[in-house]
Amino acid sequence: MQKKRMTAAIVTVILVLSSLSVSAEWLSAGYDTTDLSNIGKIYNEAIGGKYTSNTRIDKLSEKDIVWKAEGYELAYPHAGYDRLYLEGNAQEITRYNNLFPQWETRFADYFWELYGEHRIYQRQQTNIPGIGWKWDYSDDEAIDEKLFVPTNRYATALESFEVYGVGPFDLNGYVVCNEKVKKMYARFGVDNEIFNIIPGTKEIEPGTFFSSTNLSRKNSDGHYIVSDEEIADNAGVIVSKFLTGPSYRGDSAKKDVAAEYLKHGDKWMWDNDTLKYGGAKISWTKPTYEMKEPYKMFEYLVINGLIFDGRNDLPRIYRYTGGKATPNVEWKYAFAEAEYPYSVIEFKYIDGKLAYENGEPVYRMPTGEYANSYVKTTDKEIQIWLKDDNNDVMIASVPRTSTTGYYGGYVGGASFVAN
Repeated sequence: MQKKRMTAAIVTVILVLSSLSVSAEWLSAGYDTTDLSNIGKIYNEAIGGKYTSNTRIDKLSEKDIVWKAEGYELAYPHAGYDRLYLEGNAQEITRYNNLFPQWETRFADYFWELYGEHRIYQRQQTNIPGIGWKWDYSDDEAIDEKLFVPTNRYATALESFEVYGVGPFDLNGYVVCNEKVKKMYARFGVDNEIFNIIPGTKEIEPGTFFSSTNLSRKNSDGHYIVSDEEIADNAGVIVSKFLTGPSYRGDSAKKDVAAEYLKHGDKWMWDNDTLKYGGAKISWTKPTYEMKEPYKMFEYLVINGLIFDGRNDLPRIYRYTGGKATPNVEWKYAFAEAEYPYSVIEFKYIDGKLAYENGEPVYRMPTGEYANSYVKTTDKEIQIWLKDDNNDVMIASVPRTSTTGYYGGYVGGASFVAN
């Protein structure tokens, strides 16, 4: 009997020692600088090498918080700034210190006017030690236009004309919004209703010329009834004037006049031949298929290289080819829900492409897998991440300062800086 009790006691001691060997450890995750008057160090709890979702913050002592003068901003007026150091580690957090350098300045040719005889304008530069001459002030349009100094010299520029837009869109697929340019478009019979887009959508009104029903019609021989030539006659194409002249600041010597008109609008003068009406070149994309059964095949309309597939402001203009696809369907990990217990969700993929219905990805309910959370810091953020067997997913983040400065992570912030 005594021997049995001794054996039980030994087993109990072994079990206790075994459990003590897997104790919690606190792993440093960086600094909490969301409140610069109460800076702390963040730790994640881990047991057996795995995060437990438990965290803590230890306040830093004053001796470990130091601001050091570092240099001057590259941007005019080259304000001096200090950098924050925590426990001797430099942070991406700065503040202005009211110091300014006294460097050499001059005026130099900056741009030439696109209107009329192309007068040349100058702007101030500063000679930054170790870098050289740089333009003063920012590239902010509202500031720049007050700083241009006209000269009595004129640039030589060569004219050419290239396609600028299709209907009410530029060649990046955005609607032309400037009112004066709209009026110029209207001179050539081009307006925002040319494609008859359903308001608030990217779809063409049923029964109109560019609808899929009309463009998909075929005759008894299997040929499309609406020809590319007929489509070209109905698609307004705008041709823009380009000017090629000197380059003073590394900018392109070739200027898209209509694009500059859109940028500056009423603030600049313009010649009457900025835009002209031109013809259209029609083509179609490689046939693809719809992401729902029965996977009907279709192709998008292309006008002068602009693909009408719904990107940017463009409508979706397409026609069905009459064929249908037989794709491979599979389900893949998508994300873990952002609320405890962090259930894993899967998305549907068709031939490796994410499937959509009514504009939303097709998904299926929780799979029985779950993620755990842990904290991670970067130079500018404190992040909450989920960890599981499939992927690490960031579900939330906060800036490491709560300042209302100009740039995230800065205190009264410096942006692009020079030593």
